[in-house]
Amino acid sequence: MYDLAKIGTVARAMNGFECDCAITVALKISDESCKMDEYEKSVFIALYDAMPDKQTDFFDENIFELISHTRAHPSASAYAKIKILRENAMLMIKQENMKKFKAEIRSRLV
Repeated sequence: MYDLAKIGTVARAMNGFECDCAITVALKISDESCKMDEYEKSVFIALYDAMPDKQTDFFDENIFELISHTRAHPSASAYAKIKILRENAMLMIKQENMKKFKAEIRSRLV
């Protein structure tokens, strides 16, 4: 099991780019396109949930409502909305930067 207090500490220390990465991972988890195992998904969704003010430089403020709604009420239409948003985010973030973000978060949580 992961340490929620440590996740909260890591979430509070994230910069804007890392917050956008965490939101993008939450999108992938919410629309079930994430390939991480269930434990990793639970860690990264806990990180997203622990973000104190959920500010973003990239996403519209409605992103948080969409993620929340999709987690509670998964549907094809919600998944379609999320797919567009996460694909656009990955164009900005780039795959190699996302991998670095996830590795950095894992190392901070050890």
